[in-house]
Order: sequence, then C-alpha cells, then structure tokens
Amino acid sequence: MSAPSERTAGPLLLDLATVTALLTALGYFTGWTYAYHYFGHFKLGLLTLEIPTEYFFVYGFWVFKTWWWLVIPYGLGIVLLAFYESRLSPRLDRLKTERPRLLKQLQILGVLLAFLLAWWLAAVSAGWYYQAQQDNGFLAYPHVRVWPNEPLPEDATLKELYGELPGGVYRLLLENKETLFLFKLPPDGKPARLPVIKLPLKEVKLLRVLP
Repeated sequence: MSAPSERTAGPLLLDLATVTALLTALGYFTGWTYAYHYFGHFKLGLLTLEIPTEYFFVYGFWVFKTWWWLVIPYGLGIVLLAFYESRLSPRLDRLKTERPRLLKQLQILGVLLAFLLAWWLAAVSAGWYYQAQQDNGFLAYPHVRVWPNEPLPEDATLKELYGELPGGVYRLLLENKETLFLFKLPPDGKPARLPVIKLPLKEVKLLRVLP
C-alpha cells in the first residue's frame, strides 16, 4: 500500500520544489531589475552599490505590491482552468504522451514570458517611484551633515565640495560598507538627472543624519 503513495509523493515534492525555486528566482530577478532601473536614473551601477542580496527580494515585493491587482486575472484563469479541467485533461494527457518535447517547450516559453513580464513591471515601477520622488523633492532621502577627515584636498574643486559637506545640503541616497552616495538638489529642485557623489567612508570623520 505504501509503494503507490511513495510514487505519488515523489513527483509532488519535485513539483513543489520546482515551483518554489522558480518563484524565488522570479522574486530576486524582479527586485534586481527594479534596482537596476531605479538607480540607473542616478547613473549608478549595481556592482558599484554593492546592495545586499536580501534587499532584492524586498524590492521584488514592492513591485508585486504595486501590481497586486494582477492576481485577479490570474485567479480568474485558475478558475477557468478548473472549470474546463475535464475537457482539457484528455488533451494534455495525449500531448504528454505523443508530443512531450512540445509540452516542455511550451513550459519553458511560459517561464520566459513570466520573467519578461516581471522585467517590464519592475522597470515601470522604478520609473514611477523615481518620478514620484522627483516631484516631492526626494523627501524620502534625509539630509546629512558630513565632516571629512583633514587635511582637505588641495584641488580647488574638491576643496569647495568638501567644504559644503558639513552644511547639510546633501541627501543620503545609499550607504554600503565602504562608500556614501550623496546627492544635492539644484535650485529648481527637479533635475532631469542627479549627480551623485561617491564619498569613501575612510575619508569621513563624522556623519550626522538630520531629521
């Protein structure tokens, strides 16, 4: 009696593992795409930012949260498949038996389409969020006061830049283990592109995040 149960449980566990792996990969890919497009507005590459891996899953969740209503047509599709299962099952069984390669190709195509859709949704979401931040003057990013180590650089341009850092005119975009990414809004407050300063933490004596 246990042999049929074991044979049934084996493929079921394999299917669950496959679905879990695909969903995990899709969530990571969606978050990576979101970060790629969003920080691309700042002309920053992901390798430069060194974003922790777990953050990409958070970004992916943001994208899915934005497009939550897509669950509705997906659910309707599941209901329709369940309703017509009795009619579709013989055809699927025949397809598995007679043309297994075609069925495999259709499955691969479905996965690719899902990833392409995720890419598009993430890119659109990143553009929307950047535009919203731009319209609000990037209020989500706090002002910071940065005191660099002395002596200051001899270069006049760098010296002027370092002299502005303690004044709290820069906003903190991101911080990783080695670098601060800062930006300052121009007088009009709504630039097409924001220049970002990459300040090594080893050159920072003190950092204060303003409320």
